[in-house]
Amino acid sequence: MKEWDRSTKKLLPETIQSEIAAAIQEHIQSYNLGPILDDYLICIETVSNKKKKPFYRLGLFDLIGDKHRIEVAIVTPRWLVVGTRGEKPDSAAALTVQLKDVVVMDHMDHPAYKAIPDTGLHVTGIFTGRVGMQGNQRISIFLGLGEEPAADEFKDALLKGMQSTRL
Repeated sequence: MKEWDRSTKKLLPETIQSEIAAAIQEHIQSYNLGPILDDYLICIETVSNKKKKPFYRLGLFDLIGDKHRIEVAIVTPRWLVVGTRGEKPDSAAALTVQLKDVVVMDHMDHPAYKAIPDTGLHVTGIFTGRVGMQGNQRISIFLGLGEEPAADEFKDALLKGMQSTRL
C-alpha cells in the first residue's frame, strides 16, 4: 500500500507557489546559472500528502518529517530544476542538474518498489547546490509524481530533453 497520496498538475513558472519560486530564483542567482527558465519545456507541481498509518504502525519514525510536501519540477533544454517545500517555515529549497549528466529510473522499475510502492522518478546526477556535500559526487533524489497525464507529459519531456543533450 502506498504511503503517499500524490497529485501532479502542469503550471506556468510564474504561478509557482511564492516560497518555492523565491528558493528557485535564489538558487539560480547563487550559482550564476543565468536565464535558464526562459525557454522551459514543462513545469509541474506535485502535492504529496502522507497517508495516516494505522494505530499499530505508529512509531518514532512516523513522527519525523513532513506529512505534506509540494514539489515543483521544471525541464528546460539543458536543465532540470527542482524546488520543494514542506510544512515547516522556511523549508523551501531548490536544486538543479544538467540533463547531460542525469540518469533517470522510474520508481516502478527500482528495486525498492516492492518494499515501498510509490509513483515517481529516481534522478541521479551531479546536482548544483547540494547541501552538506562537497566535490562533484553523484547523488540521487526521489521526485514523487502523481498518476495524472501531467506526470506522464513530464516524464516524456525529461527523457526527450536528456536525449537531445546527448546527440
